[in-house]
Amino acid sequence: MLSVKNRIIKTSRRDFRVNKLLFIITNLVLFMNFIMQMSMRKFITYYSESPTNHYEGSDLAYVGDAAIAICGIFTVFILFHELYSKPHADLVYSLPSSSKERFFSKLLTLMKIHILPILCWNIIQFIAVLLTTDIALKIVARYSAVLMLTQLATSLFVILAVLLSMICCGRLAEMIYTAVIIAACEAALPGCIYYSTISPFTVQYPYDFENFTLYWPAWSVLPAKLMDLGYSTKLLLLLIGSVLISAIFIILLYFLYKKRDGKDTGKPFVFSAYREIILILAVITVTTYVLSDTSNTILLPALLLGYLLVRILSSNSKLTIVRFVKWIGIFAVYMVVIFGVNILAYFCNGFTGKINGSRLSDANFVYATNSTSDGARFDYLSNILSKEEALQIIDIYNKALDTRKKSFADYIDHFKPHEVSPNSVNVAIDVYTSKDDHTSLDFIDFSFDVTNAEVDKVTERLKSLSFVDPEQISYYYYNY
Repeated sequence: MLSVKNRIIKTSRRDFRVNKLLFIITNLVLFMNFIMQMSMRKFITYYSESPTNHYEGSDLAYVGDAAIAICGIFTVFILFHELYSKPHADLVYSLPSSSKERFFSKLLTLMKIHILPILCWNIIQFIAVLLTTDIALKIVARYSAVLMLTQLATSLFVILAVLLSMICCGRLAEMIYTAVIIAACEAALPGCIYYSTISPFTVQYPYDFENFTLYWPAWSVLPAKLMDLGYSTKLLLLLIGSVLISAIFIILLYFLYKKRDGKDTGKPFVFSAYREIILILAVITVTTYVLSDTSNTILLPALLLGYLLVRILSSNSKLTIVRFVKWIGIFAVYMVVIFGVNILAYFCNGFTGKINGSRLSDANFVYATNSTSDGARFDYLSNILSKEEALQIIDIYNKALDTRKKSFADYIDHFKPHEVSPNSVNVAIDVYTSKDDHTSLDFIDFSFDVTNAEVDKVTERLKSLSFVDPEQISYYYYNY
């Protein structure tokens, strides 16, 4: 009697033999990608050992990654065909094999057909580049590692999105469009939230949030986008994390897969909760995108129409007026929550608040600029200031922030196109390691609009500080 492990291995061998054509196609695509990458390897002669390095062949990398990921999609669809094909479902579920054996034997076959070829061709490419250039081993290794991990990260995330949709849906149409929604929303949502809820209302430049949206493509369908950032250790770690996260989630999909039944094949959605998650994800992404750029308001009616179509087409019950009104009511609740969070962000200054003095060190360089509609501008460039001195400047600007009047009318005004207000105060602080070491530890940028009178108050308070030298102050007058 074979053990579960041996049955999984035996079944995988059989599946591999049946799907050898997929293996050949994947290797042909990887071979073509290898040829393209080798034709662009001249870029490495311009490589400098620095945190970031531009990659001349990034466009080819996008094409190669996309082609390899598409091979992964077809492999998943063919290996798990019982999830959308009724004849195959009847056959597979009638066999004396457990869901564990079916699932992990297919994953093992997927690894043989798709993952192992990626690893092998990247090893071949690493050796080829090493033999055809005189670049140091460390540099070639990092370059090759980024290319390999980018391909793996892209493929595994796409496989995860497709397999999740296949397990949670029983009909081919739903499998396709929900996988596209997952991939598109996951790649766009962090940026949409940042540019709709944080960036428009913040008074303090949120570098932590910006970096999050900058590096988020590591775990998405767009990791090749990060290749423009070079080959830093940070990028390698992000890609390794992306590969591990996707791989772990793919394995965890077993717990959903084992809840499937042959009778579920043919249903639009096997799990109703999954449909709700997909709809919420799409609504949040599109709405926050519109809030970040109100010239795209036309997308909201299209969103409502798409939402209702999904509800209608995936409903197992007869459409009634009561049910239709209920769906519109649920959509309205989603919109109220999204706009409510956006309004809250406005009243909370983009959730960033005042300047946090704890981020300062004992060596800080301050640049302050105050402008009024009268055409006056005040600039202050400091020497290296202590933490206590910088805190006195921060206190002046925090008090000015407290004078701002917020209203719903002002919130609405944020969405109207208008010129930047000339009544503004700004302070930028470079936080250095020490007075002798100007390595930047942090950068604080604090800017907001106030009244003319408040601008003048901030200027006078700055001038009155004991450590502010008149020679560090300059005035400008200009016409708008």
